[in-house]
Amino acid sequence: MKRPHRRTAAAGRICIASGAALVATWVLTGRWSSSSDDFDDALAPDFKQEPLAFMSLDEKDGRFCGKEGDMCQCYGHVRYGRLFSWSDDLVVDGSINCSAAAFGDPMPMEVKICKCYPTICTTDVGTCTPEPCSCPTSRDPAMEWGKKTLMTSDGTKCWACEKRAAAAGVAVDDDSGFCPNSPGRCSLKRSCKCESSSDTKRVMRTKDGQKCWTCAPAGEGGALGMDSGQKAMFWMLPLLWPFMDFPNSLWQVCAGCRALTTFLALCVGGYVLQNFVPFLNLNRFFSFYAPCMKKGEFWRLFTYFMLHSDLQHLCINLMHLLDALDLEGVPDLEVSLGVPLRCTRDGPIASICYPDVGIGRTHLIAVICVVLAYGALVGTIKNFGALVQGASSVCFGVDGALIALYAMFLGAGLDQQLKIPEFGAFFWMRIGIIAFHIIIDVVQSLCGAGKDTVGTMAHMASLVAGFCYVILVLPPMGDGSLFNSEQPYIINCGLTSPKYVTMESATTQCIAFFRRGNGMEVATAQRIAIGILGGGVLISVINAILKRHISDDGIACCTCGETPGPKEEVESQEKQLMNLRQQQVSALREDVTRLERLLANMPSLGAAPGTPRAAAAAALAEQ
Repeated sequence: MKRPHRRTAAAGRICIASGAALVATWVLTGRWSSSSDDFDDALAPDFKQEPLAFMSLDEKDGRFCGKEGDMCQCYGHVRYGRLFSWSDDLVVDGSINCSAAAFGDPMPMEVKICKCYPTICTTDVGTCTPEPCSCPTSRDPAMEWGKKTLMTSDGTKCWACEKRAAAAGVAVDDDSGFCPNSPGRCSLKRSCKCESSSDTKRVMRTKDGQKCWTCAPAGEGGALGMDSGQKAMFWMLPLLWPFMDFPNSLWQVCAGCRALTTFLALCVGGYVLQNFVPFLNLNRFFSFYAPCMKKGEFWRLFTYFMLHSDLQHLCINLMHLLDALDLEGVPDLEVSLGVPLRCTRDGPIASICYPDVGIGRTHLIAVICVVLAYGALVGTIKNFGALVQGASSVCFGVDGALIALYAMFLGAGLDQQLKIPEFGAFFWMRIGIIAFHIIIDVVQSLCGAGKDTVGTMAHMASLVAGFCYVILVLPPMGDGSLFNSEQPYIINCGLTSPKYVTMESATTQCIAFFRRGNGMEVATAQRIAIGILGGGVLISVINAILKRHISDDGIACCTCGETPGPKEEVESQEKQLMNLRQQQVSALREDVTRLERLLANMPSLGAAPGTPRAAAAAALAEQ
């Protein structure tokens, strides 16, 4: 009777083992196995290749980098889950949200964590690591490992670490009167001098924040002590392009961006003539004054940008426009020896290049003309008799065109196609600077109790006009050296929304703003742009008709449309006042002449004896 019992217990153990094996197989492979061969084939690879990744506890494998909902900081691989169930690894370069939305839910549980498996970048010269990684810690306080982003010949993003002088200087305590010239070494003595006349003295800081001084050969590391990658990122802003290698870089910018630099020269020349050659009276001939439009002086719509009320106004506009040089194109500059500023499609794409997304010289001139005219016309709605000067409308107009280009660049995912490190974030920074300009202009208008609402309305109208021009005309992006087509921002509508279900609708041309989900058909976007521009012009024309009685106050140069009448009616108040003053002066002169004649004929009681006047006085006394 005991033998059957032992058979039953053995059979139970076999059933339990088989059930546990099936459960383990389902957890590891996501499917049931019906045979021992299938079980071995499914289970063996996972356990042979990565036994610790699934079977060990959380604390034994990887590095904890956050619980569910936290931001996991990691350079390498990250997985999400708990205990025996984990998601597939994701490659992370910086941080990622520890959530099922990012990784997928490997098994429904209340709380999960993220684990980081960091990767160390290569330190060998000429090689790089093809996945996000972090640099090792240097044991030498004077040196440190700096991470830099590179590109392989086929455009793949990779990372490497290079040894460089520590950013924080190591103070050297000695009695020498010369500054140290070793990398990373500095002196706390401000009076120290460079031993070599070819070296330049530079300021550093120690780890505790103290100022110290060092010497290095002129031109080594740049004036700011940067390496080539850092220097290139510093020069990425178009505002600084003319100063990269001054004065050579200035001429290169003038040659590469002729339209915008010529516009800047006209602004400077107009200001000089306006303030230092007053007899030209440019204020009368070039200022925009809406009542003068009644006499056909339409050139004023395009000339008022050359005049500025003061030097501060001019300098602000010049800096604003210099920061929009990339709207025309990227000049042939080098950020360092042999490293061009402009990215090219044929050559290797460096991590420090600037993609040419400009619209070219012709379209830039067209944008300037459109925003000048549109801003001036819409500004008359608020005050028809305002005298307008300055290039602020152009500043906001090119900002609007840049926003449109950047938005379509990011919406089409061109930054991911180019694989330029963090260039999408750089575009967002540029958009943030433009938004700051807009906010400052609006705040100034509000703080001025509405006194500058005319200028604000013209500025915002120019911003919209620049944006609408790009949408309406769809100019080419770049000079063809970077993209395969002239309009790479035009994508198929099927990439923007799942509502395009048929082949015909999915291949319709669309443009997306900032991200693919904000797509819009090209025809629809152009109709909206035409409606906005046409509506502004129509309202301005109606406003001009209603306010046609406002006089030009003698500012107009032409006499077209005037009806000559009696002289007294056409004379201005100033001329009438001048005539009145001349009459008063003539009357005063006649009175003075009469008084002088009476004074000359009046006898003097104190005349000398023997003179005729004394005899006449004696005769009067006797009488």
